[in-house]
Amino acid sequence: MIEITDVNDSRIGCYRNLRSVFFPHSKNNILLSEGSITTKKLLQSNLDVLSFFALPTFYDLFAEMFKQKNIPEESQFTAEKSIMSLIVGFRLHQGIMAIGRIPEQTALLDLKSPIVVMNGIVNSENVGAIIRNAVAFGFKSIVYDKATSSPFLRRAVRVSMGTVFSVKHFQSMNLCQDLKELSTKSKFEIVASEITHNSIPIDRYEFKKESVIIFGSEGTGVSKEVLSICDKVIHIPISENVESINVASSSAIIFNNFKKINRV
Repeated sequence: MIEITDVNDSRIGCYRNLRSVFFPHSKNNILLSEGSITTKKLLQSNLDVLSFFALPTFYDLFAEMFKQKNIPEESQFTAEKSIMSLIVGFRLHQGIMAIGRIPEQTALLDLKSPIVVMNGIVNSENVGAIIRNAVAFGFKSIVYDKATSSPFLRRAVRVSMGTVFSVKHFQSMNLCQDLKELSTKSKFEIVASEITHNSIPIDRYEFKKESVIIFGSEGTGVSKEVLSICDKVIHIPISENVESINVASSSAIIFNNFKKINRV
């Protein structure tokens, strides 16, 4: 392993100033895992792992995985925790990170039911939490539109606990058009989670096995354009003292209801 003593060392550029580094990562089609659980998931996944930056103790813990991933020695870095914190731009809880290659998209019509769709969800932590919930209940396909934060953003990856590494994903540049294609060509029922004048309480709705479930923006919900092409709109009944619940929390309830009706 290579010890880093200079915070400006060019070899660890992918780990520098992580609070604002998303666009360089995205441009180079790479992602970053942070923390032992998420990084272990990355090492256990089918994704390419390009480099590793960790305290020496983690090298002992993950030595066998390094061999299996064929990470070259010149891409294995270490440093004192104080140096690592200066490099990344914030105080690290655990001194372990890795860079992986973002997986290729799955073609829209190759995604398997049930499909989770995110429409305008900007908060990357909500994106990560929705993916973690989806995988927990057996969902393996996600679609996100161009207004939604990338599921491979550092915070999304972290909150997903690395579950994002195992899902099939597709970024939609025209969500309404893609939903229509799923409906007409693959016979999916298009269902939105939203409170409207004619939405159905979730306890009165029976999901079809071939379903697309849409979650909308934290502030404005599912867009009117998307709602207009949905087959059904459902909502979670809650107390009149609360206007709404967090979109990630809602997703867990809805995924659980789907699983009760359909084996995933």
